[in-house]
Amino acid sequence: MERFEISYSQDEQSFRIPPEAVKPGGIALAIGFFDGVHLGHAEVVRKAVSLARERGYTPAVMTFDPHPRVVLGHDQYHTVLTPLPDKLDRFAELGVEAAFVVSFDAEFSQVTAERFVQELLGPLGAKAAVVGFDFKFGHRGRGNPELLRSASGGAIDVQVVEPVFLGGAKVSSTRIRELLAEGRCDLAAELLDRPYEIKGTVIHGKALGRQLGFPTANLEPEAPYCIPRHGVYAVRVSGAGGEEADGVINVGVRPTVDAAGGEPKLEAHLLDFSGDLYGKALSVRFLHFLRPEMKFGSLDELIAQIGRDAARARELLAGES
Repeated sequence: MERFEISYSQDEQSFRIPPEAVKPGGIALAIGFFDGVHLGHAEVVRKAVSLARERGYTPAVMTFDPHPRVVLGHDQYHTVLTPLPDKLDRFAELGVEAAFVVSFDAEFSQVTAERFVQELLGPLGAKAAVVGFDFKFGHRGRGNPELLRSASGGAIDVQVVEPVFLGGAKVSSTRIRELLAEGRCDLAAELLDRPYEIKGTVIHGKALGRQLGFPTANLEPEAPYCIPRHGVYAVRVSGAGGEEADGVINVGVRPTVDAAGGEPKLEAHLLDFSGDLYGKALSVRFLHFLRPEMKFGSLDELIAQIGRDAARARELLAGES
């Protein structure tokens, strides 16, 4: 999949579009931020890919970086469900051949909806645009699917994908964040169509886990992920010696061994694994919530509970693909 970076220059009053990004044969374009690339987002992307296949266009996606609401001052969007590189991987899996990553900054936020259509989508070769039911764009979010149609003079076939429902509830990034905040990673996985995943690098910690008989990998996330509820989870880890490993991870502040007020940590214990993981990149997929984080009266109580957590994780993960 090709990736193209696009930005807007206030000084030049124009978009900076790489010449090779322009597709004279036309593109069918899915447009959105797509945090999580969940079931609803996937429907938008699949529709664009389907239209492209039917009409001989290039299947494409336009996304934005960072989230527009970060630039506009909404702090809760400083965390992400899916960092940009992983979003792009997911787009490619869905059949996208070109991804346009628009730099969303204060200058771009001032661009009107009409200019967005006429000076960006048109020159890129957009012949069809697929958007979600709640799609807004342009300065102050004044653009909608109808304006997209009219501003293009009818040159762009605009199609709107209705919301996807699962278990009677609408699939959304907000709902996934709520589920993760409740520790319900299994339900979040249903909406994502895959387990929630955090990637990072193993860094040095206090080596307390090793002293307790349960060596842990202290994970430093590679992006500002949405961190699930504090507690212990059964996880599957890849990147450890090139193979997948089952494990448990503690998300939280370690109240039994650390002073109050510390930063949350992600500490994974890999079952049936021995080796040096320092400096290695790991991917942790959250599969089952085992229990909330708690403070124990002694290290012996903590050790006993970690043993029970490991046994429970082994039981839950046995036979799962």
